[in-house]
Amino acid sequence: MTLMETVEDERIGVDRPISVAVLNDYEIVVRGLRSMLEPFAPHIAVVEVEAGDNLSSPVDVALFDTFAGRRNTVLRASDMVHSGLATYVVLYTWDATPEMLEAARRIGVAGVVLKSRSADAIVDALDRIVIGELVGFNGPARDTRPFELSDRESEVLALIARGATNGAIADELYLSVETIKTYVKRLYAKLGVHNRAQAAVTASEHGLAPRLTSQF
Repeated sequence: MTLMETVEDERIGVDRPISVAVLNDYEIVVRGLRSMLEPFAPHIAVVEVEAGDNLSSPVDVALFDTFAGRRNTVLRASDMVHSGLATYVVLYTWDATPEMLEAARRIGVAGVVLKSRSADAIVDALDRIVIGELVGFNGPARDTRPFELSDRESEVLALIARGATNGAIADELYLSVETIKTYVKRLYAKLGVHNRAQAAVTASEHGLAPRLTSQF
């Protein structure tokens, strides 16, 4: 065996699986992403992480699902980068604005992966990240898959369930207050509700209310 072959065999994902922690405040999100990655065992070893928890032991990759958060997720990712508990910090999102990409790059995030990608493509991105490649910073991108309730609408609904004002939601998602008001009106129409309290109840019924609440 050559020296190069020895080095290759010791790489993460070759000699041992890539350990991945899935992080988000919503149990439905954590379990969903975990289920997507489980078929790739033993190449990918998903760490059991409860919704809302942070890491207590080192992993190769901390995979942050940005559902119902952009600014807050970037701040938490920054803390994770500086903690040293994750070798690589990756954001998993359905859209990535230039501002968000720049913020992520600046704090040392190793990759931004879109939710429109297949599970195989996600694993491929993780493979590239653990060998030192920066992934997903080439420009703004968006997952345009249609849903009965869009991803953005689901995020706004989840934040309403956490008690966030329109201003706080706008700040969290890097959007204007007027844009949030438009999403709230659409949500009310789609859900057949007339106020935030009724919308919050609907969020709870659909598993979008967080187990751990945040203050806004």
